[in-house]
Amino acid sequence: MSKTSADRIVCYFDGACPGNQNARKGPMKAAYVIGDREVVRDVPDLPTSQGPLRTNNIAEYHALLYLLEELVASGRESAYLICGDSELVVYQMTGRYKMRNPYLAPLHAEAKRLAARLDVTFRAVPREDNPAGRLLENEAKRARSRG
Repeated sequence: MSKTSADRIVCYFDGACPGNQNARKGPMKAAYVIGDREVVRDVPDLPTSQGPLRTNNIAEYHALLYLLEELVASGRESAYLICGDSELVVYQMTGRYKMRNPYLAPLHAEAKRLAARLDVTFRAVPREDNPAGRLLENEAKRARSRG
């Protein structure tokens, strides 16, 4: 497994909502990487009072939640460095950014609850340094080739 100089297990997360800038949004996806374990999962629409919602930030938070859930379930007494290319999510988790979006608040609260059960440090990384992002890119290419 990848380790930092501080001997933390390095993990990555990323989420995507294809067509987020367009009127017709595609299904959301989440990916995470723990060592050599690579996972891509579907993300459900977020129910809101205005109806189901899909955004990149929802997908990013779900990717982090799926990662944290697996780390907690593993029961390992390890230290983790969790890296993502979403500055919003990473900086909200570290307290650098305030939580201002009401529909993201429950996702953020659950991520904080899970992270509190682990020895974790968060770091923002460029997209090109995020292997979870590459997983999502490869998944999108496979989906386009299927048709």
